[in-house]
Amino acid sequence: MNQEMIEQYVSGRLGSKEAEAFEAYCVIHPEFARQVEFEQRLRAGIQQAGRGPTEEFVRSSRAHRWKIALAASLVVAVTIGLYVWTRGGMVHSAPALAAVSGAEHRGPSLRLAMIRGAQSAPALPDGEVRVDIVGLFDTGFHYTISLDRLEQGKSAENIATLYSQHPTSPTSLEVMVGSDRLRAGAYTLRVRKQSLDEEPLDFGFIKP
Repeated sequence: MNQEMIEQYVSGRLGSKEAEAFEAYCVIHPEFARQVEFEQRLRAGIQQAGRGPTEEFVRSSRAHRWKIALAASLVVAVTIGLYVWTRGGMVHSAPALAAVSGAEHRGPSLRLAMIRGAQSAPALPDGEVRVDIVGLFDTGFHYTISLDRLEQGKSAENIATLYSQHPTSPTSLEVMVGSDRLRAGAYTLRVRKQSLDEEPLDFGFIKP
């Protein structure tokens, strides 16, 4: 594994089998996984800086930039720790949110369309659930998908995030959700087109 492979993975240019092997390597090698996470956040930061006024970035002090870098490194460390814990730790064998592999799935599935209220949200089955998110997607772009837990009177709690997910068709985006690793309650899968300032789309479901 090298920097070129990291760039191909982050940009979504690896095939499904290559991506699966790449992720398995990350689980075994946390230091390498940290490099991958850093590359993802670096790209996101560059894209965000490119959309803002350049002169403000130039005027920012060196100390301020070091604070941002330190905060980002702490976030990366925590993220990788959680990633390794959920993927290869002693408590769980798989993450709560994962990309769909090329292998045939014979377990439960759930089809999600736009839901306006939690009262009418569908129930997530038990087990490893293949979730088909139905919407209008641009197959020329990649999407970020966040799994958030909703609790009345509180801010949404992010459970997991997937980057560089490609639609399987102009109307379908698929992910795997580990139902057994979620507490009972209301959840959303928040879908955002990468590299663009578009409003995210929220697809709700209930974990019984």
